[in-house]
Amino acid sequence: QTGKLQRPPAIDSFQQLLQAFPMGGKGWRGKRKNKGKGKGGGDREEGSDDEERPQKQAKTELPRNDIWREEGSWEMKNESYEAYYRKQGVCPAEDWPKLVQALRTGLPVAIRVNRMRLGATSLCNRLQEMREACLGNEAREQFAPIQLSWYPHDSAWHWPSLERRTVKKNKRNVQLKEYLMHRERSGLISRQEVVSMIPPLFLGVEPDHMVLDLCAAPGSKTSQMLEIMHWPQDGKATRAPKGMVLANELQWKRANMLAHQVSRLGSPCAVVVNMDAQFFPELWDKKASGEASPLRFDRILADVPCSGDGTMRKTPYIWKSWTLRDGLSLHIRQLGILNRGLDLLKVGGRIVYSTCSLNPAEDESVVAAALQRHGGAVVLVPPPDLKGLNAAHGLDKWIIQDTDEGPSYESYESVPKELKEGKCRILPSMFPPTGEGSEEILASVKQHCRRFLPHIMDTGGFFCSHSGEAL
Repeated sequence: QTGKLQRPPAIDSFQQLLQAFPMGGKGWRGKRKNKGKGKGGGDREEGSDDEERPQKQAKTELPRNDIWREEGSWEMKNESYEAYYRKQGVCPAEDWPKLVQALRTGLPVAIRVNRMRLGATSLCNRLQEMREACLGNEAREQFAPIQLSWYPHDSAWHWPSLERRTVKKNKRNVQLKEYLMHRERSGLISRQEVVSMIPPLFLGVEPDHMVLDLCAAPGSKTSQMLEIMHWPQDGKATRAPKGMVLANELQWKRANMLAHQVSRLGSPCAVVVNMDAQFFPELWDKKASGEASPLRFDRILADVPCSGDGTMRKTPYIWKSWTLRDGLSLHIRQLGILNRGLDLLKVGGRIVYSTCSLNPAEDESVVAAALQRHGGAVVLVPPPDLKGLNAAHGLDKWIIQDTDEGPSYESYESVPKELKEGKCRILPSMFPPTGEGSEEILASVKQHCRRFLPHIMDTGGFFCSHSGEAL
């Protein structure tokens, strides 16, 4: 379907914004009354009160299967995983033990301070005081936060000696846990993984930009882009931004959570929709003269669904569940999302493609295939120079492997016929491109893509590329 989307007028509240841009999907605001569930339920009659509604009997809760969260309860070893990535050469051979050891340790706690809220400066000062008070005291040093030097306005911090799971489980950390929890509920901070903060910074969002977040849930990057829109420009306070962040999510339950997340910011620039990013519809911008034209976006973020094998530090069960086919099965969907994003990008605009996977089949191969499809109309551009942000460069050669026992393939021509057919077939786009212009594409991928490996900055694994439409 073809919809019409206009830049939002001055809106006093997020609820008015939701009325101006209705959200679709089960459980969203719609014509049906009292049929939605949870906070994203159907419209409520004016003057109604929750206490007057009959309460359903609570269901018996089943015990949570979260034994993997207990320290030492999971064997952090997967021979297939280690053999596969050693073959790929994701890092120099001498650094491989460091990478694996980093993956076997917990992920440090990290937060981002919301500069839109009153008290942001005071909180940063308190964090600095906490650091000074803890340094030099062996028993308290683990509670000393460290500022992320590459994040603008000194508003991102992390605790290298404190793991996410430790803060949740260890009774020694109760006060810190409550301190962070209260400020997160008020919208003053967002608890966000360090590498997750990078894509919005690569985009370079400005207050007048039309921004599309194709795969937005749970909303940490969307919230970050909204905050960036409200940052003072050139040291001066600005009026409300004229731009907008259109956040999309396929699953309606996650879209509901996304809407709740961005509503805490109180920004009039947020819109949440519920669609498949691969088939995101054409939107039309109707001018005052009555003439309509296709809406194109200044900035697009494609943080696509992935196998997540770079997140083992916070989800250690992946050590047991990971298989070679995880990344191969997602490749075509990831490529479809990136291509659709490029179709919606304004000439001269920027798009960032990112995953939390280390697999070239989900990373470099997707970027290279998109560049080959669009020819010279799309080019990779250097990421911004953020002092203190360290990463490895992209790969310019990689292999594709279907099973643990099976051989690895360096080109599509070497793949047996039976693997080129069926539901989980191997595709030409999974391999390094060949033919005219392929050398330039691979050189650009190696130079401009970034791999954030766990042992480099004590983070999770992440991949990021920064592309733009040629003028």
